[in-house]
Amino acid sequence: MKIQESDLDLNGKRVLITGAASGIGAAMAKTFFEHNAATILADRDSIELERIAEEVPDSQTIVFDQGEKESIENMCSEAQNPDILLNNAGILWAGPFDEMPSDEITKIVNVNLLGPMQIAHNIGKKMLRRGSGIIVNTSSQLAFHGAAERAVYASTKAGIAQFTKSLAAEWAPKGVRVAAIAPGRTLTNINAGILNSEEKRRMALKDIPAGRLAEAYEMARLALLLSSDVLSYVVGETIISDGGYVLL
Repeated sequence: MKIQESDLDLNGKRVLITGAASGIGAAMAKTFFEHNAATILADRDSIELERIAEEVPDSQTIVFDQGEKESIENMCSEAQNPDILLNNAGILWAGPFDEMPSDEITKIVNVNLLGPMQIAHNIGKKMLRRGSGIIVNTSSQLAFHGAAERAVYASTKAGIAQFTKSLAAEWAPKGVRVAAIAPGRTLTNINAGILNSEEKRRMALKDIPAGRLAEAYEMARLALLLSSDVLSYVVGETIISDGGYVLL
């Protein structure tokens, strides 16, 4: 059956995007707006959030801290009852594990793992009452392929992949579909530290069979497909989009 343009038309759907002020989240905001969704943009960076909102007219913006339970609850309340949740926000700390401050371990686990769980818990209950909804979590290629100096980050993203599977099994019979994307190395600010010299860029590319880094819009398009009827039978999967990195 031919895919129709209407299959990707999200007119009448409200989508909540966390981490919407930059990187993949900002690309998601623009992509979903282009496909007629009403967008709710949430991030901790109020200045960048407003800048993105100028490119995505009529968006609702919410400033929140994904590392704080009360802030999450307030954000979810303000977002009301979205049809789609793009559970995308996250942070990265890179460096030797033995040199990592203990409070940074706690912070990354809170933001990258507990935060998305709490958001899904809050928004998901509303979806369950309605009997419909879609949650797309953002994991990472590092959930499936270890990397030195990324131990805590990789662990949280592996947790997101398993959370996606388990929650999908529980909620799919109730009308809420859960899936995830696992981006590879993407041209975003979070990866600036590994791309800030020609030598670092060369080293990053040598492990990617596709021979290039991803653009943020490519991850946004994958999230769009998972949020549409085009991939309506994808339940619980974490789709890796990494140019072949995990193959090596």
